[in-house]
Amino acid sequence: MILDAGIDLHTHSTFSDGSLAPTDLVERAVLAGIGMLALTDHDTIAGVEEARLAAGRLGIRLVPGVEISATWRHQSIHVLGLWIDPASQRLQSVLDGQAERRRERMRRICAKLSRTGLPGDALLAAVESCPGLPTRSHLAAALVAGGHVKREEDAFRKFLGAGKPGHVAPEWPPLAEVVTAIRNAGGIASMAHPLRYRLSSGARGRLLSEFAEAGGSAIEVITGVNGAQHAHACAALARKFGLRASIGSDFHHPQLAWNPLGRLAKLPGGIEPVWRGPEP
Repeated sequence: MILDAGIDLHTHSTFSDGSLAPTDLVERAVLAGIGMLALTDHDTIAGVEEARLAAGRLGIRLVPGVEISATWRHQSIHVLGLWIDPASQRLQSVLDGQAERRRERMRRICAKLSRTGLPGDALLAAVESCPGLPTRSHLAAALVAGGHVKREEDAFRKFLGAGKPGHVAPEWPPLAEVVTAIRNAGGIASMAHPLRYRLSSGARGRLLSEFAEAGGSAIEVITGVNGAQHAHACAALARKFGLRASIGSDFHHPQLAWNPLGRLAKLPGGIEPVWRGPEP
């Protein structure tokens, strides 16, 4: 597969858990040779307008987007909304609910960490001082900054992961509800990184079947640094369930040299790209 730096439909800014402001993200995308960029922050579209203005100034096509957390059979699933209308009140209502879920979950996590002897109130204050919605990545960074762990991955391994002292299971809306909200906002629902979920092949098939029945129309076939085997497996799923294909780096931080913005492989043959066809 040949590298193609022209399109990246999965990125994050400081409005969720990325480290670049939307303007800086767009400027970096231009330097990377990207002509079409989607900003898909977790459960918020607050950075889209800034990104749109920067994209207009720099001559790049900005796809308004969002990455919404959903639940399917007790499993957290991430759905990208691409080409959404940021003015959609129905979508904003869903995102307002997501914001409150995130804040409440963070309060519960920090309360549990307090019971282990960690300074939960101080950690919560550090997370809440960050721009954008609170995420566990923000909390992991606060644990590193406070000297409680050496690396962010250690925070998940010791405190935040499933079965650990600070774990609080998320309570996201059902998958079909999220897909409907994206479609009601004029967007395309694309399942993010479909092979990352801990599912058997049979369960993954049921997930994608229900996703398509709910109105989902694409899956992410090229994701970050995943190789050809991953891409061909996802392409086979797209063909089987009649879904189009998207590509995205899931870019968060420029210091992660192994996952640069926009350095993505071309799609395998025989599948329709999500940026072509009637909907976009």
